[in-house]
Amino acid sequence: MTFLQLARRALLHLTLCAIAAPCFAQSTTVSYPTRAVRLLIAYTPGGATDIVGRLLAQELSLQLGQAVVVENRAGGGTLLATETLRKAIPDGYTLLFGTNAFVITPLLHDTPTYDPVKDFEPVGLTTIQPLGLLVAPQTQLDTTEKLIAYAKQHPGKINFASSSNGTAQHLTGEAFRVAADIDIVHVAYKGASPALIDLMAGRVDMMFTSLVGNMEHVKEGRLLLLATTGSKPTQATPTIPTVAQAGLSGFEAYTWQGVIAPGGTPKPIIEQLNAAVIKAAQAPKIVETLAAQGMEVKTSTPQEMRALWLKDSAQYKTLLQRTKTSIQ
Repeated sequence: MTFLQLARRALLHLTLCAIAAPCFAQSTTVSYPTRAVRLLIAYTPGGATDIVGRLLAQELSLQLGQAVVVENRAGGGTLLATETLRKAIPDGYTLLFGTNAFVITPLLHDTPTYDPVKDFEPVGLTTIQPLGLLVAPQTQLDTTEKLIAYAKQHPGKINFASSSNGTAQHLTGEAFRVAADIDIVHVAYKGASPALIDLMAGRVDMMFTSLVGNMEHVKEGRLLLLATTGSKPTQATPTIPTVAQAGLSGFEAYTWQGVIAPGGTPKPIIEQLNAAVIKAAQAPKIVETLAAQGMEVKTSTPQEMRALWLKDSAQYKTLLQRTKTSIQ
């Protein structure tokens, strides 16, 4: 074979490769999503996280063009759902609708459980809210001042419920105990719904929790709303004072919700999910529904959510040390 023939063959080979390369690239590009997406929730049905998660799932389905199926995986103080996510294939088809408990839970265990920053990928925030101080009507304690005074006079008699150990509800109650210098007893439940049932029945006395799904109980007198934990009254409860206004100056507590993916999920999928989550959360139906319940839609980039995790971890570590809180 002559040099000219070899050159022609090499040129033909390069031309065919140039033509084939785009085809190969197109054939290996995976569109997302092509099937249903699981959205894990670490709590039982009926609580605020479950309610908001289901609202978000409906809107997210419209944005992604595929069904987003909610799966409640309560247990282990949110560890069951989080471990399910950590072990999931990082392909965008298994996600977690998480809360502050995502960064609190590892801090409560002496042995390592998971690293929020290293083991997972943030997708984006969806909401932020103060909590409500809800009290059983049977206590006849209709102001924060009366509640604190009674607790001082009867150490250990008042108990407060939470949806689980290590939740924002739990730590807000512990922070309240320290700030008010009172002796109150924590009672952990497996979800907000059973805790609220017992609160309305008077089997527990008080609870810091979301107002989402509970405003009707307040209006009907099944629960007393004494205060909220933000820096100012919420849009939904403008006449209800904050805990700080009720005498505990500087007291504030907020909880957030957001979407989390397994570590190693490809960046293009994270970016697509973030855009879809932002649009879904900002749907008028969600914004209006949550505003009436004292919750604000607040979206973010993945980077902003990661920064929040780091900030929360440091703050909750300090709070846990201060309140001497651990798994009970």
